[in-house]
Amino acid sequence: MKAFDYERPSTFEDACRILHAAGGSKKVLAGGTDLIVKTRHKVMAPEGVVSLKDVPGLSDISFDPEKGLFIGPMLRLSDVETADAVKTQYPALAAAVATIGSTQVRNRATIGGNICNAAPSADSPPILMAYGASVVIGDGKNEREVLLEDFFTGPGETVLRVGEIVKQIVVPAPPQNIFAIYIKAARSALDIALVGVALLAVFDPADRVVKDLKVALAAVAPTPVRSRQMERIVIGNKLDDTIIEKAVVESCTDACSITDIRTTEGYRDTLVETHTRQALEAARSWIEKGGVL
Repeated sequence: MKAFDYERPSTFEDACRILHAAGGSKKVLAGGTDLIVKTRHKVMAPEGVVSLKDVPGLSDISFDPEKGLFIGPMLRLSDVETADAVKTQYPALAAAVATIGSTQVRNRATIGGNICNAAPSADSPPILMAYGASVVIGDGKNEREVLLEDFFTGPGETVLRVGEIVKQIVVPAPPQNIFAIYIKAARSALDIALVGVALLAVFDPADRVVKDLKVALAAVAPTPVRSRQMERIVIGNKLDDTIIEKAVVESCTDACSITDIRTTEGYRDTLVETHTRQALEAARSWIEKGGVL
């Protein structure tokens, strides 16, 4: 591993300034669980890294019943997983984060890093997309907010421009009568996802009709993707056997699974169908019990 510069600015503005001046040759260092490994194995060779550890406010988390959840990108995954607001208001997010790597990894890795690494198999983006999350991006002078589903442009690629940093993850306040779940298929407990399925359904408790549905898939395309055709089939209907089967048939429509070293396209499609059915069945069971898990 070649030598590289290490800089540790104390303000968000300075961090952005350093990155902008470097013209893309320096990388942001958050938890380092991906960056350091890739640098050591010569997958990337940055001229320098810019640590955000001393930038105030980037590890904060807060919840407002009307405005929602606000997460700093430097918050460790283990702290996201155990935060009271996440466990009570967004339990599927806590469950999804708990599937990422080992305890040691989650004690080091950050939520912002898991997002900005832009791995198609990352576990936090799909469930955050299902919850309708967005990211606030800053360059030290201006800010913009981007829906998370529009944030990714390809494997390892995002809409971030040179000198921009994710400043906050914003998750809308959850509506009433929702069911959310994340299901991960992996070769082992510590492995990355072969397929990840995140589902959030909003029900009308009076007639058990699905008023809204968001399904996001991991590891089946160059970016995390919404299964919009599946959503269209379900919304406005009850989750009976017919609707579930129709939805499962369309679950892979918005995916473009590939064969790689980890598994085949056909098996990935099978996993998507299996786990979307499991998620829909879990949602149906939840509403039939009156919204009680």
